[in-house]
Amino acid sequence: MHIAFLIRCLSPGGAERAATALANQMTRCGHKVTILCLTGTDCFYETDPEINIRYLNSDPAELTAGIRRLTDLLQRSRTIRKAVREIGPDVLVGMSWMMSVYAVFSTCGTPVASIGTERSNPFILNKSRVNSFLRQFAAKHCDGFVCQTEKARSFFSSAAQRKIRIIPNGIFNPEVFNTPVPYEREKIITALGRLDDNKGYDVLIRAFALVRARRPDYTLCIFGDGEKRDDLLSLAASLGVADAVRLPGTDKSAIRKIAASSVFVLSSRSEGMPNALIEAMAVGVPCVSTRCDMGPEELIRDGVNGLLVPVDDPDSMAKAILRVLDDPQLQTDLSHAAVAIRSTHAVEPVTDRWLRLFDEVRSAKCGKARNYKK
Repeated sequence: MHIAFLIRCLSPGGAERAATALANQMTRCGHKVTILCLTGTDCFYETDPEINIRYLNSDPAELTAGIRRLTDLLQRSRTIRKAVREIGPDVLVGMSWMMSVYAVFSTCGTPVASIGTERSNPFILNKSRVNSFLRQFAAKHCDGFVCQTEKARSFFSSAAQRKIRIIPNGIFNPEVFNTPVPYEREKIITALGRLDDNKGYDVLIRAFALVRARRPDYTLCIFGDGEKRDDLLSLAASLGVADAVRLPGTDKSAIRKIAASSVFVLSSRSEGMPNALIEAMAVGVPCVSTRCDMGPEELIRDGVNGLLVPVDDPDSMAKAILRVLDDPQLQTDLSHAAVAIRSTHAVEPVTDRWLRLFDEVRSAKCGKARNYKK
């Protein structure tokens, strides 16, 4: 089978990590894989040399509006359609809701099966009347559609829900399985993700300031880049913890440093299915996460394999972090229970579910084509 992924770019990010990991595993299974990127010139993640990565140099116009947005969308769809015609895949997977819209337009009237995805919280992220319409359009008109959670599926129309499959993120970082659970942990609290408002790092820094009042020997390290970097550094300075807050940027070996830390914190205001939390649990770090919609509550059983706290509540977050730091037995129990995710979310069974969906969708599309010819 020839499988093509359509994605905005291959810079650090959850969709990008998922696309490259799935592409690698599908290549190992003997399939031909192409990744079509709208922008960029290189890939942050390691990919199998057999994978064809093609950069279309067509900037997404998601920030434009009105007629201009519609014409840009159609022009971009023509560019993608031309590339799809040239490479001739059996399946085209849009690796976000917007890429799913492009997948519909670029495969319409062709034998290529389109697979759409919703990888975020459609009730909150990029929520507008136009974006909601486009999400519903993609789910209705793609040949297949994937959500990561049942709650995400509930956003869509009843007709679309019948075709939607739930496939969670897997452990897409191979370094996880090469990273042992440490005997002793460093006095570091870690987090990982884009430095934007949605990730709630302002809340985490406020919580850390409360933790440091009790535990002045601990530091906070947040891996990732983004537009909120300067604001976060200013907040740390205003709270008197600038000397203990580190923002080292993106780091391909971040998971090894996270594995050695005392606590990993997911402070997000919303999520789809957080790769960072999955990976942190898989390397046995005691995890504290917000109880944000979608993702964390499907991964963490509160008090068993992690701790859950309310969104936007630095006091509760600080108390949960201190609860872990103050209780060595709790650290051990959370760590041992969290590592079980290595078997439930391994990349192989997750990839198998994608491949079964591809087979189902292709068979259904071929059947419709035969009926139409008759």
